[in-house]
Amino acid sequence: MKVELAGMNIDIELVKEIERQDLATPETISAAYARISRSQKDVTSLRLDALNEVEKARQSNSNIIYDMGHSSIAEHAVFNFDLIGISRLMSELIHRSRLASFTEKSQRYVTLKGDYHIPEEIKNNDKLCDEFNKMISKQNDLYQFLYQKAVEYLEQTGFEGKKRELEGKAKEDARYVLSLSTITQMGITVNGRSLEKMLQRLDKSTLIEAKMLRQEIEQQVKPIAPSLIKYTKADTFGAAVTDIPKIYDKQTIRAKLIDISIDPERKILIAHLMDESGYSFSQAKSIVTQMDEQQISESYRKIFKGLKGYHSLPRSFEMCDLSFDLSMSSSCFAQLKRHRMASIFKTNYHPGMAYSIPPLLQKLNVEKEITEVMEISANLYEKFETLKFGLGAYCMTNAHHLNVLMKCNLRELYHFVRLRSDNHSQWEIKQISDEIMEIVKGYLPNATTAMSGKDGYNQF
Repeated sequence: MKVELAGMNIDIELVKEIERQDLATPETISAAYARISRSQKDVTSLRLDALNEVEKARQSNSNIIYDMGHSSIAEHAVFNFDLIGISRLMSELIHRSRLASFTEKSQRYVTLKGDYHIPEEIKNNDKLCDEFNKMISKQNDLYQFLYQKAVEYLEQTGFEGKKRELEGKAKEDARYVLSLSTITQMGITVNGRSLEKMLQRLDKSTLIEAKMLRQEIEQQVKPIAPSLIKYTKADTFGAAVTDIPKIYDKQTIRAKLIDISIDPERKILIAHLMDESGYSFSQAKSIVTQMDEQQISESYRKIFKGLKGYHSLPRSFEMCDLSFDLSMSSSCFAQLKRHRMASIFKTNYHPGMAYSIPPLLQKLNVEKEITEVMEISANLYEKFETLKFGLGAYCMTNAHHLNVLMKCNLRELYHFVRLRSDNHSQWEIKQISDEIMEIVKGYLPNATTAMSGKDGYNQF
């Protein structure tokens, strides 16, 4: 056996110190690994060959990835990006990349200073710019007011926890009145294949901010890896259906199960038995079909024995698919969207939808101030939408609701509930997670025996 570290992501400042900048490209790794399947050379030699002939490696990548269609070769190249000064709205679009890793500035833990993105679309419109600036100022002033008022209330009512936790609770609820134009920053780790898809998605957006971001990323990465990042423009494939009238449903139900696999608990056991024993599908199905309810229950108890909060469930739990109709605030969606292994679809933002006022803020008797800000946001939304479809979203707040369709398997749902039903989770997504867990336990009493927030995993 021989194992060699072939590469790793390092800071760009260190890369700049490399004397041969023409060799500072992940394309050589992709080209070397692409040749493994058809070469008798060991992979270390293939890497050295690619380093000695970068242009040849690039041509090889282009042929294999784009002409032959082996796109996974581009996944061997990995990039890190600092995204600074993008809007919260834009971060939602970035997060749609499933096979990428993100860490974003949290409005729950960082006290915001009022920085915001002014859309390029309105910069030549003095009247709209003035109204937008006044709206943001109003929102930011209310944020600071609510934050201080919430801190005082929590201190007076005997909040149990450290000062940092108290302030965090106040921040996470005060932020509901901030707009989606609020500035954020994030770090991204993404492979070449996913990056190309991300750039296409940014280009497809009607927003100038998205197109500028696409251009900035492309300008930095294309000189380094021209053979991996090629098709970055959007095309007509998957175009939106534009001739359907848009209706906005002010939904009040937070979570509703709308679809589930047939006989899921037995399907999971069949797959688990095949994986563990080597039985064929027919053999495993015959065994599980003959099980009574007590035997099924006992089988799941054996599976869950020794389960800890850091464990992933067996892949057999992926045999059960579930779909949910959800309604939540943008603030809550910011956390849901991180569960990228789920299939998540959302409505556009619209002031006709509901909006959430956190329970803590309801206790402060500030609904009048919040309602006033929401009305200003709604009025400006209509003016922005008249200028360009989708532009009004910059005026919406973290409190405004989205209707969401989420499809996931039971294994992924366990991960979701483990994080979101934990006692340290944010209140709104915890409510939704708890509702989902209660619903699913009614349908899958055995397969969900171990489902809980991570603070409840010690019982196994």
